[in-house]
Amino acid sequence: MASEEQKNIDYEKGTVSTVDLHDSVRRENPLMPGGEGSVGVVLLVIASLILILGGGQLFSTANGFSDSIYVNDNYQPAPRPSLGGGEEEGEQVAWIEDWMSDGKKVYNNCIACHQASGLGIPGQFPPLVGSEWVDGGTSRLGAIMLHGINGPFNVAGQTYNQLMPAWNNLSDEKIAQVVTYVRREFGSLPEGDDGVVTTEMIKAAREQFSDQTGPYTEAQLLAIPEGDKLPGSPVDLQTGGPLGAGGGDAPAEEGAEA
Repeated sequence: MASEEQKNIDYEKGTVSTVDLHDSVRRENPLMPGGEGSVGVVLLVIASLILILGGGQLFSTANGFSDSIYVNDNYQPAPRPSLGGGEEEGEQVAWIEDWMSDGKKVYNNCIACHQASGLGIPGQFPPLVGSEWVDGGTSRLGAIMLHGINGPFNVAGQTYNQLMPAWNNLSDEKIAQVVTYVRREFGSLPEGDDGVVTTEMIKAAREQFSDQTGPYTEAQLLAIPEGDKLPGSPVDLQTGGPLGAGGGDAPAEEGAEA
């Protein structure tokens, strides 16, 4: 049974007519039942048209989502921006310049002893500038690079009693590059000698001096003729190809181990 607060006092007193109450309810505009309104149909039609028209426009211009829509027959790429190099920009760098540049990087391993200037440290490490081991033929220098040298030995009139380690852990190419750098940068080359040592020459040196099991002594190095050169073909300093090969576009060191 309902509590006193839940009772309709007017209804209990009989002051409200049930008929009047129903009439007032019928006069109100009832909510339209779901699914029977015209607004839902209109929205559905509009949405359908948007989907149909929009989808047609998308697929007519997207070219199947291929990246070819970004390139057409009249496309012309913009020119590269200038980096301020002037007329020199775009010119091919001579092969010897790259070879020397790479040799200088390898020489960074030698700076602690021989110094960036190649003058060494007096009384401790021999100079490369004015050294008869650098100015002479390439065979002695190649032997030193591959197996090292153990003192005492004389350089430019001064005796050094140091051990230079072997650098045979480097590739033939890197040894060739650093020997070229040392000879051209610090040596006094005989006339007609361009100072270039190639990968082919160092490869031959490994074979030539393969019987050496430890560092050379000065006496052993002096047994190698002073002007003796490692076997190998000279190269065109501009292209790096075989000298006189008619163009020589392919560098002589192509395919060499890096």
